Amino acid sequence: MFYDIFVQALGLIPSVICFTSLQSGSRKRILMLQVVCSVMWIAHYGLLGAFTAVLTNVVNIARAGICYCNDRPWAKSSAWVAGLVCAYGACAALTWAGWTSVLPCWSMMLTTVALWTHDMKKTRLLFLLNSPPLVLYNFMIGSWACLAVELCALASFVLAVWRFDLRGARRAA
Repeated sequence: MFYDIFVQALGLIPSVICFTSLQSGSRKRILMLQVVCSVMWIAHYGLLGAFTAVLTNVVNIARAGICYCNDRPWAKSSAWVAGLVCAYGACAALTWAGWTSVLPCWSMMLTTVALWTHDMKKTRLLFLLNSPPLVLYNFMIGSWACLAVELCALASFVLAVWRFDLRGARRAA
């Protein structure tokens, strides 16, 4: 029982940090918090035996590093997006445990493209689309803490798309 609570807390803490990190005024601080979260998620998902999520979080650390340095010429190339998308695909292939292995990888691919684009409408849509695969994956592997926070994130994405893209578009028409 204590072990199960510990494992779920190990998923809840970084999920809450990630969810609230956007309140930080510093992009660099957000990226550093993302690395801290990924390290904790690696432990959480590892204890659950969800090795696709472990590997995707390793790639997430690399992605945060690239984004942290994107003021330098070497990190501005769109080739990084293609490379990261391929790396997430490799995560699914290397840890293949059936079609559930695709879910976190697909989600992280969408997240990577969302973070790269400068069109907020596309960014919101991609974040909306990235959430359902994670909801399903967390449900299937028993990551209840991450599932709860991901459901909150999904509700937030739905609200953002409705407020800015659907309702705003109707008002403009």
